[in-house]
Amino acid sequence: MIGARWDAAARLVADQRDVLDARPGAATGSGADDAGAIPDALVMRGWASFLLALSDAELDALEIAGHDATWAPGAPPSLVALAEEAHAVCALPMLAAPPLSPPAINAPAPARRLETPRKRAQIEAFARVIVPLASDAERVIDVGSGHGHLTRDIAERIARPVIGLERQASLAERARSLPSTASPSFSVTDVLREGLTLGAADCVIGLHACGELGDAMVESAADSGAALALVGCCLQKRRASTRALLCADAPGDAGYGDALRLPRDLLGLSNLTARDDGVETSRAANLAGRERRLALHRLLCLDGARGLRLGAELEGLNRRAAQRDLPTLAARAFAIRGRAVPSSACIEEAAAWSRVAHARARRLSLPRALLARVLEVLVLLDRARYLEKHGREVTIGLLFHANVSARNLVLASPSRARRVREP
Repeated sequence: MIGARWDAAARLVADQRDVLDARPGAATGSGADDAGAIPDALVMRGWASFLLALSDAELDALEIAGHDATWAPGAPPSLVALAEEAHAVCALPMLAAPPLSPPAINAPAPARRLETPRKRAQIEAFARVIVPLASDAERVIDVGSGHGHLTRDIAERIARPVIGLERQASLAERARSLPSTASPSFSVTDVLREGLTLGAADCVIGLHACGELGDAMVESAADSGAALALVGCCLQKRRASTRALLCADAPGDAGYGDALRLPRDLLGLSNLTARDDGVETSRAANLAGRERRLALHRLLCLDGARGLRLGAELEGLNRRAAQRDLPTLAARAFAIRGRAVPSSACIEEAAAWSRVAHARARRLSLPRALLARVLEVLVLLDRARYLEKHGREVTIGLLFHANVSARNLVLASPSRARRVREP
């Protein structure tokens, strides 16, 4: 299954790479009616006029439904075919949940201190995968343990040493301070800088291990023979400017050339969601934040930062900064760069421009949005193929429903010495 699905995902990304690379909304002209050029990839395919003619209601429906959307009769057949192909690539099975005891997790457990209901549901689903894998491990290592919710949960379920590795000392200290009926340990470790040393009897786990950290876990598990359970997230978080395939020497892969080398900006596309559930903020708040970011991008370009890539406007700021009003956002972004804050009139002009540009960009971005999940699946399949290349059995699928978290793709592999327990 993994090989055939990989072929489909890789071919789709390669065939549509020009669509993925053509990000709408990057206009920096001075006119308020200048909302950017139409990407050539959309013109060539005959999609642009249909997309730009969509009403607000039609746009909302297509964004929210995604691969399951019903397209209007006048939609270009090739665009509908893209949606169908993306849907097929991303149709992964929901993993079955074998019973666990004790404690049982068939009924939701109450959330712990500082643990949200969403996090509780994610941990309970992940524990169903981890506990069988770790049943004969000498130790379990939770990479990127944060507040330690998963670390403590697994330590309370199995009679094994459980260690949380966290780069931020403040988070590790907070994790140590939270109560637990077991005795997990927490270590301040930068895995990407210091490396991840595993033994064949280890089980390494990561719930929403970001970007490069997930790749490092896969490579370390493959080299050592350790068991692995991983749910990835934020694929763009990596030191290199692009992500190369972990498994790039299989027959036929050479035919893709550089089409499957994915830059950070493109990997970040997989984080976008049009949902109202399973996300930190509402759909309306997310859309408003993107509109403000586009306005900020324009302000910076007009101030002399021409050629600034989209997404770079928030460099030095947390992404949640875009949830603040535009004057506050602009003041922070310009202060970080040591630049004078634009006038109120300039900010108002940028806001007016971004309303037009963002509405236009949303329509022209629909084909890219259809491919966002495909990119996430492609990375999952690349990691799975890498493990298979090292003689490992691999299971992939959906760990929980998207209303719990849109980042719900799981990869599990038993230690080299044994096979996965069937559900």
